[in-house]
Amino acid sequence: MTTPIRFGGLASGIDTDTIIKQLMQAERAPVDKLEQKKQTTEWKRDAYREINRSLMTLRNSAVDLMFSRNFYAKTSSSSDESRVSVVAGPSSGNTAIRVDSVSALATAATVTATPLTSSNGTVTRTTKLSDMKFTTISRSATLDTPTKEWTLSPQPKAGSVQLRDASDTPLVNGTYSVDTTGKVTMTDGSDIPVGTKATFTSGYELELRSVKDGAMQKIQLSEDATVDNLIAALNGKDTGISAFFEPISGKLALTQKQTGSTAVIEFDATTQVALGIASGDASKAGTDAQFMLNGIPMTQSSNTVTIDNMTLTLKSTFASGAVTLSAATDTQKIFDNIKGFVDKYNETIDLMNKKTREERFRSFAPLTQAQRDELSEDEIKKWEEKAMSGMLRGDTILRGTMDTLRSKWSGATSSTNDLDMSRLFQIGLSTGSDFTNGGKIELDEEKLKTAIEKDPEQVYKLFTDEETGLLPQIRDTAKDSRETITRIAGADGAGAPSYSMGREMTQMDTRIKRLNDLLIDKENAYYRRFAAMETAMNQANSQAASLQQFLGGGM
Repeated sequence: MTTPIRFGGLASGIDTDTIIKQLMQAERAPVDKLEQKKQTTEWKRDAYREINRSLMTLRNSAVDLMFSRNFYAKTSSSSDESRVSVVAGPSSGNTAIRVDSVSALATAATVTATPLTSSNGTVTRTTKLSDMKFTTISRSATLDTPTKEWTLSPQPKAGSVQLRDASDTPLVNGTYSVDTTGKVTMTDGSDIPVGTKATFTSGYELELRSVKDGAMQKIQLSEDATVDNLIAALNGKDTGISAFFEPISGKLALTQKQTGSTAVIEFDATTQVALGIASGDASKAGTDAQFMLNGIPMTQSSNTVTIDNMTLTLKSTFASGAVTLSAATDTQKIFDNIKGFVDKYNETIDLMNKKTREERFRSFAPLTQAQRDELSEDEIKKWEEKAMSGMLRGDTILRGTMDTLRSKWSGATSSTNDLDMSRLFQIGLSTGSDFTNGGKIELDEEKLKTAIEKDPEQVYKLFTDEETGLLPQIRDTAKDSRETITRIAGADGAGAPSYSMGREMTQMDTRIKRLNDLLIDKENAYYRRFAAMETAMNQANSQAASLQQFLGGGM
């Protein structure tokens, strides 16, 4: 709303604006208190949301740690990485195996082809399959409704369309026409009769086998397909082969994606001719890897082999100088995973401790706009640091959450024959004796590492057992607390009607607006009164001047 321009005190000499401003300051006190209350509510809401974000991070950290890979991390080593490398799986034992020799590496089947045009010319990427020796696909369609125009799909090869009537009698050429898009019309403009049958050729088909004695799979290409489209189709995810076209020589290199003697590249006879693969030129077959493992001859289709959950990669052949491969528990990695979670947990507890113990400076209320106008930015910052402090001091929700989280650590158990590893404090994780720390976890590095080395399975159970393990309980507690806080303070970006503090602030906004409207009316009333006074004084001054003039004129 535009503020009107007023000129007061012209007759009386009184500073009308200052007087009214001072009067309105007193009148505005209820609005200022309401705005301060709303600001305090916003600060408290934001403090709750900060806690909620930390609880969400804690919950996600608990969920992430529950994966078994975090507790079964393994280290692996090879005595000669250049010949055989190894990666230990999570469930591999602390063991060692020996590769005595590698007599052959697995290879993939390959084919080199020289596709030609129908006139035995060299092809390029843009050469159309219609100009090559591929076999077209025969198709048919029957019209079930009379129509002026009938568009055949897929697009037929030019000149290949033949029509027959419902009695299977061929229609005479010239009585119908077919354009380049496959649209059929009768030359006399009449309807194409129902039951008319069209036979035509459209597109190309090749058959490919990529597994020995496996079924042939069909690959279809459109009528206007080019060599580029053919290569893309051969490189499809289900073909099992990789295709590469070299444009200078015009050769096509095909490689089976899998290695081993059962992986092949075989085409149907027609496709072999179209690709320039002579009938006597069989593909270079793939071979199996052959090696000696702990004195046992082994044959595998791949150079990557899994033995006892250890993944071996054969890199070169050798006849002597055995390669030793070993796996062991990665104690440091498992420890770091657990410590990362403990650190995140302690950060959350620290934040809640800070919020519930933060001093509340009740004499520092949120600044009104008039007060802010009188202060510098630095003064405003220092004041608001005090005013925002202690929004959640002694908060029962946060204290309840901390108590519950603390109890989960002391209550987590797992059944075991080793009674010295049935609780978390026995493996180096405890809430300590200092209750003032709000339940922060004290971690004994040496004790935890010893437990991991001794029995990583039991450590895993203590953390992840769905009934008594720590992580599911931390996850659920964080989830429940977040839901409670969200009902009160809402999630980040939530609409005001969806949480109680938002609804409360909406009500405050309504009251503030109503009071501001009343203040405007009050201010206008003050200005009217002073304006009336100015008018009266103007009249009095005018009368006095007239009287003085009259008296002076009679002397």
